[in-house]
Amino acid sequence: MSKLLEKIKHTVDVTVPDKEDLPHGLHPRTDYILLVLRNIFVAVAVLLFLASFVWHDAHNILRAIAYFCGTGAYLFECLAVTDCFHTKVPHTEMFMVYCFGPLYLLMGLSYLLWH
Repeated sequence: MSKLLEKIKHTVDVTVPDKEDLPHGLHPRTDYILLVLRNIFVAVAVLLFLASFVWHDAHNILRAIAYFCGTGAYLFECLAVTDCFHTKVPHTEMFMVYCFGPLYLLMGLSYLLWH
């Protein structure tokens, strides 16, 4: 296997959490799926932002989709932290999720509509 593929495999192994490492919430399988989905959305957003520097013709679309992926990542984070809205979490802990999730949505809409 080439060194690049080994590095990619190692990065994926580190990014995907082990089921044993997760705290035991009300829905451990759902929590695991939400965290994996969050990480996938974050990875896609990063790749799209990097691609937007290369493809100048489509940089607005790529950035809009990347911001929408960021919104999805914050949504999955919110679902994971609150056990799918079954657990009340103080607003002081959820402040970043509540602010940046909608902000990323607005920024994505901004790139689609006004750029």
